[in-house]
Amino acid sequence: MPERSIVKLRCLPDGDFQEGAEVGWEGRVLEIDLLGGRGGISPGAPLEIQCGSMLYLGELQHGSGSTARILVEHSVDRAKLASMQDAWG
Repeated sequence: MPERSIVKLRCLPDGDFQEGAEVGWEGRVLEIDLLGGRGGISPGAPLEIQCGSMLYLGELQHGSGSTARILVEHSVDRAKLASMQDAWG
């Protein structure tokens, strides 16, 4: 079995990051196994997910146990974002 990517996610606007493992994608839905449990994140919560070089913004749809399904609405390459932030000052 291939090793799963570790991701960091948090509730927006100012939640603490927690780690998870990427299970896979189904269209625009990202499934994550939350390593520390769901931690009080409820369906409808807006989330920021850092996964490798990408930053995703989405909404928690549902899940069972420690599994979360997130509808991803926006994705940004973090390297491109950093260059834009440098230009903005």
